[in-house]
Parts: sequence; structure tokens; C-alpha cells
Amino acid sequence: MNLSVLESKLNRHKISFSKENEGIIIGKAKNDPISYIGLVILPIVFGIGIIIFLFFGVNGFRIEMAHISAAALFLIGLGSFNQWKRKRKRLANSFPKVFKDNKIIIQTPEQDFQLDKNSIVDIRISNKPLDKENYEGNLFIIDNENRIHHILGFHDENEKYVEDDLKWFVDFILKQTGLKK
Repeated sequence: MNLSVLESKLNRHKISFSKENEGIIIGKAKNDPISYIGLVILPIVFGIGIIIFLFFGVNGFRIEMAHISAAALFLIGLGSFNQWKRKRKRLANSFPKVFKDNKIIIQTPEQDFQLDKNSIVDIRISNKPLDKENYEGNLFIIDNENRIHHILGFHDENEKYVEDDLKWFVDFILKQTGLKK
């Protein structure tokens, strides 16, 4: 199994992983404090700061109050949207998935699920827009007991990249589990 390409795709989507013997463990989305500060904290703080500045006001400062208020609300909305995207990604990648020995082991608090060529019925993907510039890709495996297992979730600004990566992950899983030679 070609782990170097898998590693580069997981790194690009900021999904943490670790190598173990001849396998790989995919875990939660990586914590990226710099992007969290820049994309979530700063816009919200600046937006709230502008609102506080307008509320207490400076005498004589009445230049386009509506535009300034709109900018403040935009910053707060932008920070909130980025936080929402981060939470969705974290939820999508919340349980460890172990890829090794022609099977995938999904570790949940209730039980571990082993998926291989005998238990996988279907692999489904979804690529949907979050807004005009962001797309979310998800990969699901349906087992022989009709349980749906969420394997990966990530987002990108380019719909084609999400689509191509989803197809690559499906092909990787088919080869990994022995469903495709």
C-alpha cells in the first residue's frame, strides 16, 4: 500500500495520523493554533472591538456608520463560520481508523468495527458546497449489516480537489481492503 501519497493528502487536509508497524492510524483533525487564531479569534475580536468602539463612540466620528456596522458583523460572521467548519471537520474525523492487514478497524467507544472485503457492501462519497467558495467532502463505508461508517471528512476551496481526493481515497480503500487488485 502506498502510504506516502496517503500521508500527503492527509497532511494537506490537516487530518492527523500516525504510522504503526505496517499500517496507519487516522485520527482527529489536527489542531492548528495559527489558523484558529487568524481565521476564528481575530475576526471575532475585531468585529466585537468595532461594535464596542461604535457603541461608546467618539464625538464627531459619524462616517458611514452603516458600512462600519456591516463590516463588524461580517467579521463576526466570518469567524463564526470558520469555527463551524472546524467543528464539522473535527466531528467527521472523531474516531480512530486503523488501516492495516487488508482491513480497516474503526475504533468507537462502544465497539471496534473491522471492515474488509467480506464486510464492505458499498463505499459512498458526498461532495457538497458549504458556501460559494468552500466544499465539504465525506467518505462513508456501508457494511453488510447496513451500518454507515464515516471514514473521512474534509473541506477545501476547490470543488475539483475535493472530488479528486474523494476518488483517490475510494480507490485507496478498495486496494487496501482487497476489493480491487
